[in-house]
Amino acid sequence: MASAIEIDRLAFAWQGDQLTLDIPQWTVEAGETVLLRGPSGSGKSTLLSLLAGINVAQQGTVQLLDQSLSDLSGRKRDKFRADHIGYIFQQFNLLPYLSALDNVLLATQFSPKRRQRVAASGHSAEHLAVEYLQRLGLTSTQLHQTAVHLSVGQQQRVAAARALLGAPELLIADEPTSALDSDRRDDFIKLLLELSEQNNTTVLFVTHDASLGQYFNRHVELSDINRASGGLAHA
Repeated sequence: MASAIEIDRLAFAWQGDQLTLDIPQWTVEAGETVLLRGPSGSGKSTLLSLLAGINVAQQGTVQLLDQSLSDLSGRKRDKFRADHIGYIFQQFNLLPYLSALDNVLLATQFSPKRRQRVAASGHSAEHLAVEYLQRLGLTSTQLHQTAVHLSVGQQQRVAAARALLGAPELLIADEPTSALDSDRRDDFIKLLLELSEQNNTTVLFVTHDASLGQYFNRHVELSDINRASGGLAHA
């Protein structure tokens, strides 16, 4: 089976700090759903920034979908991320003056590959965006409300729909259920995984909550793969 994520001898430290990440080897197979858990300050966000190509490893390699990210320029990493990675940011990163629907549609506006995958589905981007938002619990009225007028939980679901639109090969979710109560959280995760399975999307779900491991193929503790420890204030 092909790998969605392959890390080899990765080392990373923020300037002036001790080593934040020291991961000898770690692989996520294509199609897997993986829960990655670690407490605050353990290096989760640092690892995600490397997987998304926002930062680059100082030593070793981070390979996504058979592409070494360190071989790409900053501009090409941005394009690679837009085409291949759906990312649910912890702070959502929605445009406050756009509607929920228009925020979701941004996913295809910046990626020709995601537009192609939408076209191949036989539906329009708007049709799929509406379907995802409604299945995630937004009403027809809320679809057209600006993001700033949505609740935190609704914004979180808009961010999830945006990440899924265009069937990216890899979905990275950074604490995506932090604003939901336990019932809505569980429903959200089940639907997120259902939609990801439909699109054959590999899922890396990052959280501090070990109880969510039951929903995933694999539960990984960051401390089990990361040999670095100590002063991780930036993580």
